[in-house]
Amino acid sequence: MDIDEKSLDAIGQWPWSRVILATLLSKISATSPAAIGIDIIFPEKDRTSLKQIKNFYKNYFNIDINVTGIPHDLQDNDAIFADILKSTQSVMSIYLSREKISNDSYEVKSKLEITPNIFAVKNYPYVLQNTPELTSGVENFGFINTNIDEDGILRRYQLVKKYQDKLVPSLGLETLLSISPELKVSRNNFEVMQHKFETDQKSNVLLSFYHDSWYKKVSVLDILSNSVNAEQLRGKIVLIGSSATALHDQVVVPKGRSMAGIQVHATMIDNLLHDELLVQPQNFKLINIYIALVLTLLLAFLLFKKENSYILLLFISVVVLSVFINFYSLWNGLYLSIGYFLLPFLMHFFLISIIFIFIDTYDKKEFSQELNRSHIAFMDSMSHVAEVHDFETGAHIVRTKKYIKLLAEYIYSKGIYKNELSREMIEMMYFTSPMHDIGKIGIADAILKKEGKLTDMEYEVMKTHADLGKHIINNAISSYKGNSFLIMAKNIAHYHHEKWDGSGYPEGLKGEEIPLESRFMAISDVYDALVSKRVYKGAFSFEKTVEIIKDGKGTHFDPVLVDAFMEIKEEFYKIAQEYQD
Repeated sequence: MDIDEKSLDAIGQWPWSRVILATLLSKISATSPAAIGIDIIFPEKDRTSLKQIKNFYKNYFNIDINVTGIPHDLQDNDAIFADILKSTQSVMSIYLSREKISNDSYEVKSKLEITPNIFAVKNYPYVLQNTPELTSGVENFGFINTNIDEDGILRRYQLVKKYQDKLVPSLGLETLLSISPELKVSRNNFEVMQHKFETDQKSNVLLSFYHDSWYKKVSVLDILSNSVNAEQLRGKIVLIGSSATALHDQVVVPKGRSMAGIQVHATMIDNLLHDELLVQPQNFKLINIYIALVLTLLLAFLLFKKENSYILLLFISVVVLSVFINFYSLWNGLYLSIGYFLLPFLMHFFLISIIFIFIDTYDKKEFSQELNRSHIAFMDSMSHVAEVHDFETGAHIVRTKKYIKLLAEYIYSKGIYKNELSREMIEMMYFTSPMHDIGKIGIADAILKKEGKLTDMEYEVMKTHADLGKHIINNAISSYKGNSFLIMAKNIAHYHHEKWDGSGYPEGLKGEEIPLESRFMAISDVYDALVSKRVYKGAFSFEKTVEIIKDGKGTHFDPVLVDAFMEIKEEFYKIAQEYQD
């Protein structure tokens, strides 16, 4: 029997006059139901009662109200309702609490003859009870407390709780006992109306909720207006409660459904009478955790063996199989607490995945470093080839890479070219700069080692070393695309003779079209060529060399790099002196 929105709209907001409720109970009782359970508590007297209205005006305004024409029996709505409650043998609700929620103290009636310590339930010291006038002739009471799991879902229904060292039944259980009071209880075993079932140590049973269409709800307005056929209720268990949102009697059940509290009691009663309560094997929560732990160890073993495909296969198989088993078990009335398995397993899988990411990142970093070391070794080897072919190149290689690092670090410290220059790029320039003249291994000795000035034709041949260097390194890049070391080495070898004004070779690039690493190499290479003795020329003085570099600002060299060079030219000189040919 639903105190729904339709009823509240027609009769008025809650609480209603107890005369209306007395009429409702009388009409229900006239249909000869098997039992009536009321999921409502009446802790205060009815303020719409004429007797209470008189007291109100007397207490607050000191006015005596005399009303004539109304029989004395109709002046107390609570007395009218109490008489109906007694005659219908309805089951009334109470609410047990660990906090004091009422100033009155009541003795809760309970006909359960069960040893209080048979269940591991906590004792409730307080209760929210109906008024003494309403309960004086009523024999059947049940608590309406619900137990919500930690995730906010109601799955379990507790049959008994302890109040002041006495066991009290739930509303649903007491409603059944009002039909057949015989109850057999041993530890974890109940028998009610010849239906046997097991509970956990706290007397909880697992509910099997039905589809929304199963719950047979009748608006109390239809009962009051005689719109319900008596045969619908005859011999049935009738529960009176509310699904109205304003009365806040809603809980969340599995699948995220919202359900009125009265429907939870109806679910338990029907589950019990049709032997549809779910069964949960003892200690299965612990077994689930152990299984999750074993699978975690297996995951760790597969991770150690780096069997990535088997890890993925295990994860998918376990999740799919566990979900299938869970649904199959529920279909057959067996609840396996799959969350106690899946949650630890998924958490462990997540943790192992994090560990795997760290290990994989470390391995990749080690591999990358090893690869870089191999590239550096390769470049050093190629540089030595150039040294063998051109004996003047050896110390030149050492000096130029130190010039580049010195200049780049200074530029970086000033925040110049901050969108391009980084610590990693500086290191790469240092290691790849020795490749700038690798193309000279393709130049004939007659030209490469000629003493004196080259002819125009010989100079054109010499200029081809930039293209030769590009082709040599491109062969390596084709086998390992995207390698930043090799790409930088190619840029340095190919473009280090380009000039800022576009007059350089081999492509005639201009300004920032020239890669930054190539611009660093250009100023370092020219500086070292000027201060060093060659077969075709003598060494220029430090001052002369600085003047030539300065004059090349904006024509030969990047102006920004020339400005930086001028600020640290003394450091260049020290390197030239320390690593002489």
